[in-house]
Amino acid sequence: MKAFFKGFQGYRAYNKLPKSFKRVVFYSESFQDWHHLKPLLNALLDKEINTTYVASDGKDPGLLKRSPNYKSIFIGKGFFRILFFQYLKAKLFILTMMDLNNFELKRSIHSVHYAYIFHSLTSTHMVDTEQSFDHYDTILCAGPHQKKEIELREQNKGLNSKNLVSYGYPRLEKLIAMNSKPVNHNKVILLAPTWGEQSIINLIGMEICSIIIDHGYSLILRPHHETFKRSPNLIKEIESKYSNLEQFRLVTEMGDSQSLLQSDLLVCDWSGTAIEYSLGLEKPVIFIDIPPRIRNANWREINSEPLEMSIREKVGRIIPQSELEELPSTIDELLSGDQLFTNQIESLREEFVYNLGDSESVGLEEIKKLLKTLKN
Repeated sequence: MKAFFKGFQGYRAYNKLPKSFKRVVFYSESFQDWHHLKPLLNALLDKEINTTYVASDGKDPGLLKRSPNYKSIFIGKGFFRILFFQYLKAKLFILTMMDLNNFELKRSIHSVHYAYIFHSLTSTHMVDTEQSFDHYDTILCAGPHQKKEIELREQNKGLNSKNLVSYGYPRLEKLIAMNSKPVNHNKVILLAPTWGEQSIINLIGMEICSIIIDHGYSLILRPHHETFKRSPNLIKEIESKYSNLEQFRLVTEMGDSQSLLQSDLLVCDWSGTAIEYSLGLEKPVIFIDIPPRIRNANWREINSEPLEMSIREKVGRIIPQSELEELPSTIDELLSGDQLFTNQIESLREEFVYNLGDSESVGLEEIKKLLKTLKN
């Protein structure tokens, strides 16, 4: 009942906002969205453009932000969020939530321009559902592979062309700016898998943790936030076994950057974190080779190899699930060759990421152009 009442308060508060605060509206589904939306939001506020931030997560940092040109509203995840989406009045609605209009959260009955921001550098056509990006008007692409894939889908399915913006990926820029080689007495291994029943954390997570710790490495476990929601008992089991060890640490927030900076090497499966880790921090990655997580059975219709497939051997090593005993020696090999992959990182960045170092200013100008073209 308390959540219902808070949702009602938020719904009423938004409807009472002056029209000037409904020109640019951000929506955040989870507190994890904040670090993807914040750079563009702050760029707008720096230009004194009125901005409203609507959040469904009470822990969202965006609800705590204060600025003369800024309003934040908590809408919750229940009935009033559905109403909010259905009857939304806004000029430009910016979000990083996929699958708009595919499930309970629909496009508004009113004229609203929807802009999507990517929260990963991964490709669009394998790990996401086939229609995940069909119902947005503008998509701010992190890299040219995403733009190409969406254009191919539009051509294949006869969909209306979207406004595909060559934006960039501020998250990667932040990692590059923060990058410094860790000085660790014991080498620190970061285990950051994707989520789902077929992810390595669910299949062989305990075994991997044991191998890493038993061979004298320190371990940071950084599960996907969906794993905390879907497999809490598994995380509790791992934590209870290792939490008393000094060389073990559990990270509960995907927005955390310290675990990336403090580690020397990443072990994962198909996680998008691997791309950020390698391209942002110039550190090696070991991929445990399990079948990819496929949410689009027709992904091969897009004649383009997903980035999360093509990049693996360029930034690290692949170990079959059946050969986990090779993990320690592979870690040692990669950590002993400091320059093994760094020489090609710059070219990979240029190939797969737009406007490196300038994404915020590019995004700001694109939003300003959009606002001028949209009807009042």
